[in-house]
Amino acid sequence: MKTAFIFPAFVSEYLGTEDQILRSFSGNFQQKLDTLTRITGDDYQNLSLDDPDFTHDELRSQIISYVFSCSLSDELTNRGLKPVAVAGYSMGLYAALYGSRVFEFEHGLQLVEEAYAVSRSVIKGIDCGMGSVIGLTRDEIETLIIDFKISAEIANTNSKYSHLITGKLKDVEHLLDKARETGAMNVSFLPVKTPYHSRLLKETQVEFGQFIKNHIPLKEPDYPVISCIDQKVLKTSEAIANELVRNLHESLNWKKTFEKLLNMGISQFVECGAGKSLQKIGRFMDGEFIIYPMNKLHRIVD
Repeated sequence: MKTAFIFPAFVSEYLGTEDQILRSFSGNFQQKLDTLTRITGDDYQNLSLDDPDFTHDELRSQIISYVFSCSLSDELTNRGLKPVAVAGYSMGLYAALYGSRVFEFEHGLQLVEEAYAVSRSVIKGIDCGMGSVIGLTRDEIETLIIDFKISAEIANTNSKYSHLITGKLKDVEHLLDKARETGAMNVSFLPVKTPYHSRLLKETQVEFGQFIKNHIPLKEPDYPVISCIDQKVLKTSEAIANELVRNLHESLNWKKTFEKLLNMGISQFVECGAGKSLQKIGRFMDGEFIIYPMNKLHRIVD
Protein backbone atom coordinates (compact mmCIF):
# COMPACT_ATOMS: atom_id res chain seq x y z
CA MET A 1 0.00 0.00 0.00
CA LYS A 2 1.45 3.36 -1.05
CA THR A 3 1.74 5.94 1.72
CA ALA A 4 2.03 9.73 1.59
CA PHE A 5 2.93 12.06 4.44
CA ILE A 6 0.79 15.20 4.50
CA PHE A 7 1.72 18.12 6.74
CA PRO A 8 -0.84 20.53 8.22
CA ALA A 9 -0.40 24.28 8.65
CA PHE A 10 -0.28 25.94 12.04
CA VAL A 11 -2.95 24.37 14.20
CA SER A 12 -5.93 26.19 15.73
CA GLU A 13 -7.57 23.09 17.21
CA TYR A 14 -5.46 20.54 19.08
CA LEU A 15 -6.41 17.06 20.15
CA GLY A 16 -4.88 17.99 23.51
CA THR A 17 -2.63 14.95 23.77
CA GLU A 18 -0.08 15.67 21.03
CA ASP A 19 2.77 16.50 23.40
CA GLN A 20 2.11 13.35 25.45
CA ILE A 21 1.92 11.17 22.34
CA LEU A 22 5.17 12.53 20.94
CA ARG A 23 7.05 12.32 24.22
CA SER A 24 6.21 8.61 24.39
CA PHE A 25 6.43 7.89 20.66
CA SER A 26 9.32 9.99 19.39
CA GLY A 27 12.96 9.67 20.35
CA ASN A 28 13.83 13.23 19.36
CA PHE A 29 10.82 15.34 20.30
CA GLN A 30 12.32 16.67 23.53
CA GLN A 31 15.62 17.26 21.79
CA LYS A 32 13.87 19.42 19.20
CA LEU A 33 12.07 21.36 21.94
CA ASP A 34 15.47 22.00 23.55
CA THR A 35 16.75 23.24 20.19
CA LEU A 36 13.78 25.62 19.86
CA THR A 37 14.45 26.99 23.33
CA ARG A 38 18.11 27.58 22.54
CA ILE A 39 17.46 29.27 19.19
CA THR A 40 14.34 31.34 19.96
CA GLY A 41 14.95 32.20 23.61
CA ASP A 42 11.40 31.08 24.49
CA ASP A 43 10.85 28.17 26.88
CA TYR A 44 9.66 25.33 24.67
CA GLN A 45 11.29 22.69 26.89
CA ASN A 46 8.24 22.58 29.15
CA LEU A 47 5.71 23.11 26.38
CA SER A 48 2.07 22.80 27.38
CA LEU A 49 -0.81 22.95 24.94
CA ASP A 50 -2.83 24.62 27.69
CA ASP A 51 -0.58 27.70 27.52
CA PRO A 52 -2.26 30.36 25.32
CA ASP A 53 1.00 32.35 25.16
CA PHE A 54 2.15 29.68 22.72
CA THR A 55 -0.95 28.21 21.10
CA HIS A 56 -2.69 31.58 20.50
CA ASP A 57 0.39 33.38 19.21
CA GLU A 58 0.61 33.22 15.40
CA LEU A 59 4.38 32.72 15.11
CA ARG A 60 4.73 30.42 18.10
CA SER A 61 1.80 28.35 16.85
CA GLN A 62 3.62 27.87 13.54
CA ILE A 63 6.80 26.88 15.37
CA ILE A 64 4.94 24.35 17.52
CA SER A 65 3.28 22.87 14.46
CA TYR A 66 6.65 22.66 12.71
CA VAL A 67 8.34 20.78 15.55
CA PHE A 68 5.41 18.38 16.00
CA SER A 69 5.42 17.57 12.29
CA CYS A 70 9.19 17.15 12.07
CA SER A 71 9.39 14.89 15.12
CA LEU A 72 6.55 12.71 13.88
CA SER A 73 7.91 12.27 10.36
CA ASP A 74 11.36 11.47 11.78
CA GLU A 75 9.97 8.73 13.98
CA LEU A 76 7.82 7.22 11.24
CA THR A 77 10.73 6.94 8.82
CA ASN A 78 12.99 5.61 11.60
CA ARG A 79 10.43 2.85 12.15
CA GLY A 80 10.48 1.97 8.47
CA LEU A 81 7.37 3.76 7.16
CA LYS A 82 8.61 5.53 4.04
CA PRO A 83 6.36 7.84 2.00
CA VAL A 84 6.26 7.71 -1.79
CA ALA A 85 5.46 11.43 -1.76
CA VAL A 86 4.92 14.33 0.64
CA ALA A 87 2.80 17.48 0.53
CA GLY A 88 2.54 20.46 2.85
CA TYR A 89 -0.69 22.33 3.44
CA SER A 90 0.08 26.07 3.48
CA MET A 91 2.80 26.68 6.10
CA GLY A 92 3.08 22.91 6.46
CA LEU A 93 5.41 23.19 3.46
CA TYR A 94 8.40 23.77 5.75
CA ALA A 95 7.89 20.53 7.67
CA ALA A 96 7.18 18.66 4.42
CA LEU A 97 10.51 19.80 3.01
CA TYR A 98 12.30 18.85 6.22
CA GLY A 99 10.58 15.44 6.10
CA SER A 100 11.92 14.97 2.59
CA ARG A 101 15.42 15.91 3.81
CA VAL A 102 15.66 19.09 1.74
CA PHE A 103 17.23 20.94 4.70
CA GLU A 104 18.12 20.53 8.37
CA PHE A 105 15.68 21.15 11.23
CA GLU A 106 17.26 24.48 12.17
CA HIS A 107 16.97 25.73 8.58
CA GLY A 108 13.23 25.05 8.54
CA LEU A 109 12.86 26.95 11.80
CA GLN A 110 14.72 29.88 10.23
CA LEU A 111 12.30 29.80 7.30
CA VAL A 112 9.25 29.83 9.57
CA GLU A 113 10.56 32.84 11.47
CA GLU A 114 11.75 34.76 8.40
CA ALA A 115 8.55 34.13 6.43
CA TYR A 116 6.54 35.50 9.33
CA ALA A 117 8.82 38.52 9.79
CA VAL A 118 8.92 39.53 6.14
CA SER A 119 5.16 39.00 5.75
CA ARG A 120 4.37 41.19 8.73
CA SER A 121 6.80 43.81 7.45
CA VAL A 122 5.10 44.28 4.06
CA ILE A 123 1.64 44.72 5.62
CA LYS A 124 2.78 46.97 8.46
CA GLY A 125 -0.09 49.23 9.51
CA ILE A 126 -2.70 47.24 7.57
CA ASP A 127 -5.33 45.15 9.37
CA CYS A 128 -5.57 41.80 7.58
CA GLY A 129 -7.04 38.39 8.17
CA MET A 130 -8.26 35.10 6.85
CA GLY A 131 -11.63 33.38 6.89
CA SER A 132 -13.39 30.16 6.02
CA VAL A 133 -16.41 29.67 3.75
CA ILE A 134 -18.22 26.33 3.70
CA GLY A 135 -21.12 25.58 1.41
CA LEU A 136 -20.26 27.59 -1.70
CA THR A 137 -18.24 26.63 -4.77
CA ARG A 138 -15.13 28.46 -5.87
CA ASP A 139 -17.04 29.95 -8.81
CA GLU A 140 -19.76 31.24 -6.49
CA ILE A 141 -17.20 32.94 -4.24
CA GLU A 142 -15.37 34.46 -7.20
CA THR A 143 -18.68 35.79 -8.51
CA LEU A 144 -19.29 37.52 -5.17
CA ILE A 145 -15.80 39.05 -5.33
CA ILE A 146 -16.47 40.44 -8.82
CA ASP A 147 -20.09 41.52 -8.35
CA PHE A 148 -19.46 43.39 -5.10
CA LYS A 149 -15.95 44.61 -6.03
CA ILE A 150 -14.37 42.97 -2.99
CA SER A 151 -10.57 42.87 -2.88
CA ALA A 152 -10.39 39.66 -0.82
CA GLU A 153 -9.07 36.52 -2.52
CA ILE A 154 -9.46 32.77 -2.29
CA ALA A 155 -6.36 31.57 -0.44
CA ASN A 156 -7.01 27.85 -0.68
CA THR A 157 -9.61 25.43 -2.02
CA ASN A 158 -9.95 22.54 0.43
CA SER A 159 -12.77 20.73 -1.34
CA LYS A 160 -15.60 21.59 -3.71
CA TYR A 161 -17.56 23.45 -1.03
CA SER A 162 -14.82 24.50 1.39
CA HIS A 163 -12.48 27.46 0.86
CA LEU A 164 -10.24 29.83 2.75
CA ILE A 165 -10.26 33.53 1.94
CA THR A 166 -7.63 36.16 2.65
CA GLY A 167 -7.00 39.88 2.37
CA LYS A 168 -7.51 43.14 4.21
CA LEU A 169 -9.75 42.68 7.22
CA LYS A 170 -12.60 44.85 5.92
CA ASP A 171 -12.64 42.94 2.63
CA VAL A 172 -12.60 39.57 4.38
CA GLU A 173 -15.50 40.74 6.57
CA HIS A 174 -17.42 41.95 3.51
CA LEU A 175 -16.92 38.69 1.63
CA LEU A 176 -17.91 36.58 4.65
CA ASP A 177 -21.10 38.65 5.02
CA LYS A 178 -22.00 38.23 1.34
CA ALA A 179 -21.22 34.51 1.47
CA ARG A 180 -23.56 34.15 4.46
CA GLU A 181 -26.30 36.07 2.66
CA THR A 182 -25.83 33.89 -0.44
CA GLY A 183 -26.43 30.71 1.52
CA ALA A 184 -23.08 29.48 2.81
CA MET A 185 -23.54 26.80 5.47
CA ASN A 186 -20.84 28.31 7.66
CA VAL A 187 -18.52 31.32 7.57
CA SER A 188 -15.91 32.12 10.20
CA PHE A 189 -12.77 34.07 10.91
CA LEU A 190 -9.50 32.23 11.40
CA PRO A 191 -7.13 33.18 14.26
CA VAL A 192 -4.64 34.54 11.71
CA LYS A 193 -3.78 38.20 11.15
CA THR A 194 -1.44 37.67 8.19
CA PRO A 195 -2.99 37.40 4.70
CA TYR A 196 -1.15 34.29 3.57
CA HIS A 197 -1.53 33.28 -0.09
CA SER A 198 -2.59 36.79 -1.02
CA ARG A 199 -1.31 39.37 -3.50
CA LEU A 200 -0.77 41.59 -0.46
CA LEU A 201 2.34 39.52 0.26
CA LYS A 202 3.75 39.65 -3.25
CA GLU A 203 6.35 42.16 -2.07
CA THR A 204 7.93 39.40 0.04
CA GLN A 205 9.37 37.77 -3.09
CA VAL A 206 12.73 39.52 -3.34
CA GLU A 207 13.59 39.65 0.36
CA PHE A 208 12.47 36.12 1.16
CA GLY A 209 14.08 34.74 -1.98
CA GLN A 210 17.38 36.41 -1.10
CA PHE A 211 17.18 35.06 2.45
CA ILE A 212 16.77 31.52 1.12
CA LYS A 213 19.66 31.98 -1.29
CA ASN A 214 21.98 33.36 1.40
CA HIS A 215 21.05 31.26 4.42
CA ILE A 216 19.24 28.03 3.52
CA PRO A 217 21.25 25.29 1.79
CA LEU A 218 18.72 23.25 -0.17
CA LYS A 219 19.20 19.66 -1.31
CA GLU A 220 17.22 17.57 -3.73
CA PRO A 221 14.39 15.80 -1.87
CA ASP A 222 14.56 12.17 -0.79
CA TYR A 223 10.84 11.84 -1.55
CA PRO A 224 8.84 13.66 -4.25
CA VAL A 225 7.28 16.88 -2.99
CA ILE A 226 3.93 17.86 -4.54
CA SER A 227 3.33 21.57 -5.04
CA CYS A 228 0.16 22.85 -3.41
CA ILE A 229 0.14 25.71 -5.92
CA ASP A 230 0.23 23.94 -9.30
CA GLN A 231 0.55 20.26 -8.27
CA LYS A 232 3.89 19.81 -10.02
CA VAL A 233 6.39 17.34 -8.59
CA LEU A 234 9.26 19.33 -7.08
CA LYS A 235 12.51 17.49 -7.76
CA THR A 236 15.25 20.13 -7.73
CA SER A 237 16.53 22.66 -5.22
CA GLU A 238 15.71 25.44 -7.69
CA ALA A 239 12.08 24.34 -7.95
CA ILE A 240 11.85 24.11 -4.17
CA ALA A 241 13.29 27.60 -3.63
CA ASN A 242 10.72 28.94 -6.08
CA GLU A 243 7.93 27.10 -4.28
CA LEU A 244 8.97 28.54 -0.92
CA VAL A 245 8.80 32.08 -2.30
CA ARG A 246 5.49 31.57 -4.13
CA ASN A 247 3.89 29.84 -1.15
CA LEU A 248 3.52 33.14 0.68
CA HIS A 249 1.59 35.05 -1.97
CA GLU A 250 -0.03 32.62 -4.42
CA SER A 251 -3.37 30.85 -4.05
CA LEU A 252 -3.25 27.18 -3.11
CA ASN A 253 -5.48 24.27 -4.08
CA TRP A 254 -5.38 21.45 -1.58
CA LYS A 255 -8.21 19.65 -3.36
CA LYS A 256 -6.18 19.29 -6.56
CA THR A 257 -3.04 18.44 -4.58
CA PHE A 258 -4.81 15.61 -2.78
CA GLU A 259 -6.28 14.37 -6.07
CA LYS A 260 -2.75 14.37 -7.53
CA LEU A 261 -1.62 12.11 -4.70
CA LEU A 262 -4.57 9.79 -5.25
CA ASN A 263 -3.76 9.60 -8.96
CA MET A 264 -0.26 8.44 -8.00
CA GLY A 265 -1.89 5.34 -6.53
CA ILE A 266 -1.63 6.47 -2.91
CA SER A 267 -4.37 5.20 -0.65
CA GLN A 268 -2.85 5.64 2.83
CA PHE A 269 -2.07 9.06 4.25
CA VAL A 270 -0.41 10.01 7.51
CA GLU A 271 -1.22 13.45 8.86
CA CYS A 272 2.20 14.40 10.16
CA GLY A 273 1.30 17.01 12.70
CA ALA A 274 -0.95 18.14 15.50
CA GLY A 275 -4.74 18.06 15.34
CA LYS A 276 -6.65 16.33 12.59
CA SER A 277 -7.57 19.17 10.23
CA LEU A 278 -6.43 17.33 7.09
CA GLN A 279 -8.39 14.23 8.06
CA LYS A 280 -11.49 16.42 8.42
CA ILE A 281 -10.93 17.97 4.99
CA GLY A 282 -10.44 14.49 3.56
CA ARG A 283 -14.00 13.52 4.49
CA PHE A 284 -15.20 15.65 1.59
CA MET A 285 -12.80 14.17 -0.99
CA ASP A 286 -13.78 11.45 -3.45
CA GLY A 287 -11.82 8.20 -3.59
CA GLU A 288 -10.82 5.12 -1.64
CA PHE A 289 -8.27 6.14 0.99
CA ILE A 290 -7.67 6.53 4.70
CA ILE A 291 -5.99 9.36 6.60
CA TYR A 292 -4.37 8.60 9.96
CA PRO A 293 -4.00 11.52 12.40
CA MET A 294 -1.41 11.35 15.16
CA ASN A 295 -3.68 9.67 17.71
CA LYS A 296 -4.47 6.77 15.34
CA LEU A 297 -0.92 5.88 14.31
CA HIS A 298 -0.87 2.79 16.52
CA ARG A 299 -3.00 1.15 13.81
CA ILE A 300 -0.13 1.22 11.29
CA VAL A 301 3.04 1.50 13.39
CA ASP A 302 4.15 -0.95 16.05
